[in-house]
Amino acid sequence: MTHEEHLTVDDMPAFTRLRMTAFGEAVIDIANDPAFDEWTFSAKIRHALAQETNARAERRMMKLLKASRTPNLAACVEDIHYLPDRNLTRDVVARLAACRWIDHCSNLVVLGSSSVGKSYLAQALVHAAARHDYTVRYYRLDDVANQFAILHHGDPARMKFREELRNCDLLVLDDFLTTPITEEATAELLNILSAREGRGSTAITSQFDPQDWYKSLHDAVIAESILNRIISNAEIVQLAGPNMRRHTATLDPQREAPTR
Repeated sequence: MTHEEHLTVDDMPAFTRLRMTAFGEAVIDIANDPAFDEWTFSAKIRHALAQETNARAERRMMKLLKASRTPNLAACVEDIHYLPDRNLTRDVVARLAACRWIDHCSNLVVLGSSSVGKSYLAQALVHAAARHDYTVRYYRLDDVANQFAILHHGDPARMKFREELRNCDLLVLDDFLTTPITEEATAELLNILSAREGRGSTAITSQFDPQDWYKSLHDAVIAESILNRIISNAEIVQLAGPNMRRHTATLDPQREAPTR
């Protein structure tokens, strides 16, 4: 084979134009690394295809993560801390991270006092859902209420926002009813949860037990409907233990770590 026929990095633009960058990089590595000389042609192609498949899956996951609006793209279940008094086990996290509950359109409620790591667990499960190719939206409930307060009825942006919350595979509502929300936001929340029944999963994090959510809602009937739609098919995870923000800060005093 002449030098002109040998694959080099100069051939990468052709692969990039075909959107097969990882495949091209693997093929060029194979052509220039003697370690691959004993491989069969089929094994070389399978290796290059595997590299491209993995790269596309990674890009897809990052696209889903960014679309989720999670505040912590790096949160993942592998970094969760398991402390003796935390009431959180590897088995529970592994089961939730497998995302079968999303397959079944079941809900998740994560309860616990401030700074026990509720939000980090929810963000890590967003990452797990993206790995499994689910669409996710992550919002603090107050931010959802504020969006509906800002966007007037009939505004296409309001309808698009509502549809996003209704149609994603997993909707995460963080800091659920930490503060009261308006009657209008309460009605919108009920409509969203009603539309999601049997179509998607909803994950809630809250400092308050479900029976206390009534105190933040103005209408007892709507409050009962919201409670039933969330709790009736939900797994409840009750976090306890130390202040995880302080715990993680002691592990790395140079930076403020998220509660894990």
